[in-house]
Amino acid sequence: MKHRKSLLLLTLMLASLRAWSIDLVTEDDPPHNMKQDGRIVGDATEKLEEAFKRINAASHIEVMPWSHAYQAAQTSADTCVFSTARTPERENQFQWVGPIATLDWTLYARKDNATKLGKIDEVRKETIGGYSQDVISLWLSSHGYHVDTAPSDDGNPQRLLHNQFNYWASSRSRATFLLNKQGLTDSVVPVLNFGHTDLYLACNPGVSKDLVKKLNDTLKQMTTDGTIAAINKRYPQ
Repeated sequence: MKHRKSLLLLTLMLASLRAWSIDLVTEDDPPHNMKQDGRIVGDATEKLEEAFKRINAASHIEVMPWSHAYQAAQTSADTCVFSTARTPERENQFQWVGPIATLDWTLYARKDNATKLGKIDEVRKETIGGYSQDVISLWLSSHGYHVDTAPSDDGNPQRLLHNQFNYWASSRSRATFLLNKQGLTDSVVPVLNFGHTDLYLACNPGVSKDLVKKLNDTLKQMTTDGTIAAINKRYPQ
């Protein structure tokens, strides 16, 4: 009898795990999350997929503009958004899983205007190109910098080259990918690293707290067993 009760309890626990099904929303932001050959890949994507697999929970990933993805996680239960910078302003809006990636804040200039800078305050009077709702652009705006944002970061290198502004602020990983893709590594160069952020999966408060805890515990296990390092090697930054 005791054996049957234990078996029933185990069955119910497994059924509960399998019942977890979460919508994951993200943007096209290489190398963390991006579309490639019809699939959604990236270092953050692979880490989350492996974590969900290990706890036997289902997830569906969809790529959309960042502002839409962020809003979906704010308003829809059982929805999480990645890769999200964890800031004091956002802390109480979500439940956090991670970190799953890192973000270096870098200022870029045209090569003919590539004077190395000592601190971000040296460009306070300049207009800086940025990406709408990106944590870097939000931080700059909140600290009194004039940021000319675009709905996507893809076009900002060309906007910089066409003198719409003298500086462009982006993450080092995203900018490196875009400049390589557009063949502009000799035309647009980094002049200052001015910040750093860890990136997370940000989950709506309606997401199961047990699921959030299991995901965080699983990511720690993945760090210990070398899985995280192996995934990072596949996506050099």
